[in-house]
Amino acid sequence: GRDLLEYLWNHDQLDFFIDLMKRTMLMSEYGANDIFLIPSLLQDDYASDDTFNCIFNFSETFLPHGMFQRLVCLCVEYVSGESGMNESFIIHKNFARFERFRGQRVKLSAREQIICLNASGDRNDVIAVIQSMLFKITSNVMNGRLKWRTLVLSESTGKFIPWQHKPQLASGALNLYSFLNSL
Repeated sequence: GRDLLEYLWNHDQLDFFIDLMKRTMLMSEYGANDIFLIPSLLQDDYASDDTFNCIFNFSETFLPHGMFQRLVCLCVEYVSGESGMNESFIIHKNFARFERFRGQRVKLSAREQIICLNASGDRNDVIAVIQSMLFKITSNVMNGRLKWRTLVLSESTGKFIPWQHKPQLASGALNLYSFLNSL
């Protein structure tokens, strides 16, 4: 919490550092008690043999160090804003699981040059939100130069194919664009 940050930064310019880290998507705040998440400080890897139904493939360029951690920060902020309260999630250095992300259980994993996603229900809405977050990170941190391919697992062939869905956000849902612009 805030006490640890005050100890680490010797009370000097703490509000400035918190604001800077949140604006650069290196820290998320959740809950009402000054609880902070800094995913880049996590050291434990998650070994998983989970299957995923979508991948964001960065192999044509590269997956920069810190990209996954920034995505996790945005997801934590998004889930907190969507529900208005703390939600159950598990975060590791290379893995995150959210119990209720747009009403679904969502898993994210960083593996070499890809970010893997598994959504428990209709994946298209979740993919659209995650992809918007990746665009936000790319725009703010990489000057828009980072490229990736979004691939989904075909139920008929069992192979990954390009995602071509044009999602319609549900009425009454959190306005994703105002959320991303507020960061």
